[in-house]
Amino acid sequence: MIRLLGFSLIGLSCSGLGIWYAWNLRQRLYHLHVMNRIIELFISLLQYGKSTLPECCCQLAAQVEEPYSRAFSQIYQELLDNRGSCFGEVYERIMGKTLQELALKEQDRQLFMQCILDQGGSDGEAGVRLIRRQQELLQERIARLESENREKSRMAVGLGALGGLLIIIILL
Repeated sequence: MIRLLGFSLIGLSCSGLGIWYAWNLRQRLYHLHVMNRIIELFISLLQYGKSTLPECCCQLAAQVEEPYSRAFSQIYQELLDNRGSCFGEVYERIMGKTLQELALKEQDRQLFMQCILDQGGSDGEAGVRLIRRQQELLQERIARLESENREKSRMAVGLGALGGLLIIIILL
């Protein structure tokens, strides 16, 4: 009876590990889509709204979901409080800390950070062109991951279950 319970726990835990990996893949893709939407909003605020960078952060905080909303409101508040702070430094510190908590790879974080920071030293149109170039890279990554995600998710769940079965067979 105890062996049966142990084997069941091994099988469930290995299957759960595969399910957790598949969930992380879906979360990564979800956050990349949110980042793409944030960049679109940022471009429209810069290009059509003619907003300054702190104003963009304030408006983005109202339009996006957590944890991005909290990060943009912190950036806006810090830029208001510390008049001598550079936007790039404040943005990198606060958004970098926020992105570390998400199911993203380091390349995804750097790409998103670079999209917004590219605007920092350029005039309006040149900055928007730089952001759009980075956004195209993000959209290519999203398209590639969407095509791979379904197969990887099924494989992760299947390998987790088969790995658990293999361990059970070895223990018999």
